[in-house]
Amino acid sequence: MINTSKYEGHTPAPWELSPDDWVWAEHLFMQDDTTNFGNAMLITDAPLLLGFIKWVKDTHPHYYHVLMEGYQKSVERKIVKQNDSMQ
Repeated sequence: MINTSKYEGHTPAPWELSPDDWVWAEHLFMQDDTTNFGNAMLITDAPLLLGFIKWVKDTHPHYYHVLMEGYQKSVERKIVKQNDSMQ
């Protein structure tokens, strides 16, 4: 499960990128421009994504649990894949 309470107090949406933020994002991700732009857009949408997760949790608890089970399985598969590639 995602503990959404750890995000309380975050800067509310909308998040917008200034030219200075874009320079910071480029250095943070150090990938091609398309990937940088996609990552930056994901970061700016973080409050909206968090809001959606909270809305699903509050209004449709069954679907929230299904969503979180899928998320957990995906994370576990990635960990196994990463461990396999390190051997």
